[in-house]
Amino acid sequence: MFGLATIRKLRLYTLCIIMHGILACIGNIIISTSACRAQTNNINTQIKNLDKAKHDTDRVKIYYSISRLYWSRNADSALLMAQKSLDLAKKIHYEKGIALAYLAEGVAFGYKGRWPEALNSHLQCLRISEKLGMEGLSGNEYNNIAGLYTSMEDYSKALYYSQKAYKIAMKQNDPAHEGTFSPLVNIGEIFKKKGLSDSAIAYNLKALVIAKKVKDPVFTAAAMYNIAENYITKKEYRLAEGYLNKALDIAQNAGDDEDVAYCHTGLALTSYYTGKYNSSMLYAQKGLDESRRSGIVELIQTAYNVLYLTHQKMGNYEQALYYRNLEVALNDSLKTEQRLKTIRNMQSAYELEKKERQIDLLNKNKIIGQKELEKVSLKRDILTAGTILLVLLAFILLRNYMQKKKLSEQLALQNKNISEQNLHLEELVHVKDRLFSIIGHDLRGPIHTISHMMDIVKEKSLSEEESDYWVEKIDETLIITSSLVENLLYWAKSQLDGIQPNPAGFDVRKLIDQNVMLLKQRAAEKKVVVTSEEIAEPVMVFGDETMIDIVIRNLLENAVKFSKAGDHVTVTAEKSEAFAILKIRDNGKGIPEEAQSKIFNKYTSYTTFGTASEKGSGLGLLLCKELVERNNGTIWFESKAGIGSTFYFTVPIENEELVAV
Repeated sequence: MFGLATIRKLRLYTLCIIMHGILACIGNIIISTSACRAQTNNINTQIKNLDKAKHDTDRVKIYYSISRLYWSRNADSALLMAQKSLDLAKKIHYEKGIALAYLAEGVAFGYKGRWPEALNSHLQCLRISEKLGMEGLSGNEYNNIAGLYTSMEDYSKALYYSQKAYKIAMKQNDPAHEGTFSPLVNIGEIFKKKGLSDSAIAYNLKALVIAKKVKDPVFTAAAMYNIAENYITKKEYRLAEGYLNKALDIAQNAGDDEDVAYCHTGLALTSYYTGKYNSSMLYAQKGLDESRRSGIVELIQTAYNVLYLTHQKMGNYEQALYYRNLEVALNDSLKTEQRLKTIRNMQSAYELEKKERQIDLLNKNKIIGQKELEKVSLKRDILTAGTILLVLLAFILLRNYMQKKKLSEQLALQNKNISEQNLHLEELVHVKDRLFSIIGHDLRGPIHTISHMMDIVKEKSLSEEESDYWVEKIDETLIITSSLVENLLYWAKSQLDGIQPNPAGFDVRKLIDQNVMLLKQRAAEKKVVVTSEEIAEPVMVFGDETMIDIVIRNLLENAVKFSKAGDHVTVTAEKSEAFAILKIRDNGKGIPEEAQSKIFNKYTSYTTFGTASEKGSGLGLLLCKELVERNNGTIWFESKAGIGSTFYFTVPIENEELVAV
């Protein structure tokens, strides 16, 4: 039904918004909405510009621009221009041009339905964009790759890449998080196709909040369409009808006739299912008239079907039969070409058989006497021998082809394994370097400090008060060092051994209370107040309790570390439809804006001293991210220097459909 219109608009959103931002990054190519309306003129202009271009980099950009102008018009031409751009960019070693040429090539392959080639092109673009730090382009490619995996019905990979696109969008300097709209709707589409209507609704509700915040009527209607479609699937027709009526008002005010047709047909369905047959016929007739004008064949079929069912329920059997015949005729018309092809094949076979019979008759008339029969027999033997030789040759050629194909597949598999091993080795080298760095700097320093303080305590010249002071300092240093060692070992194990969670249902309030009690005394020494907001009812989640405990403890310790005397640290938990959201808020020193992109990045380190000169390694937040994601959650933060920070993370609610993903 109207789900197709939503998807089409999201593709337009990706092309006109995200790609516009990518082109702005390289400076010279900007395709505006008005240029999209005059593609033919632009193509001719760009072809003329090729002759005038003085530099190869300009030609690369022009080929790329022409390829984009052919998108959705002529996939073959789009592919040809993309490959010309790619060949020239490779020749002059122009990496940004190579990345965008791969992007254009991937889109062209996608239009042609060649998913494996499209995926390869987008992955090539992604490798270069990540290497060059082009985060906007990387986020766009994550969305493209997710769409390809959705088309290939590999929903786990599609969900993985959509979440990566969402995380990049969340990192952008955009208070409204407008860039997260497309990933959220994409994730909802994945859950809808997997039959997880509740999860699909949850993500579309998040997208709806963003659409309303940025006051975009088209995408507000799109999110409402998806929500209504899922409620129809769940047979919650009253809720679906409410969203459809709101979407209809928005579409009518925006002058979007196509979406008005979708809304009317959707309302016809909800009216039929709720027994309002007069309304059902009225909406279906409106949808039929509008869809005929728009030429939406599948919507015309739906309108016919609703009119047939409604008239049947009302006892108008003659009218029901009329619309049923129209529906069947329309469905049959879609198969006319296949029928014509079958008829042509039958006609060709008949004519061939007729010619063979005529040849046989002529041969029989010409064969007179024994010699002629012997000649025919000899010819037959020669023909048989020739046929056998041809079959043998075909067999040999087929066997050689199969062997080459098998070797090619084995080689491709080996190359893939080698690439995966290289990536794994790079990860291990990074883990090793990080471990040695922490051991050599962050861990060795406190141990030397403890050793030095122990030497001071051993001196007999110290007074009892001085001795107590140094023992207290040794205890504080040991606690910090112990926490660092625990995080270090757990993180190293997760990177090297790939620790697996053992999920089970538990009340997350218990972990919050335990960690608040554990941190209260230590925070009191800094005159920092640690509290948990009162939660009236249990918050039952599904995850690894030990891992979630480590996350809460690390985030609380960080909050205390960067708070000063008189500050407050608050922990709370609340439930959404599919997740529990935990929030650790402080009004401490906050994180500088220029350092925020380094948080949760395992390839860059960001550490700073606490308000009491506490030393950190930056490892705790990496460990939190690792453990939250292994429990199917998401972690993010909001912070302003001098005002404070709030860290959020999610855990799936127990017994929700999302747990099964």
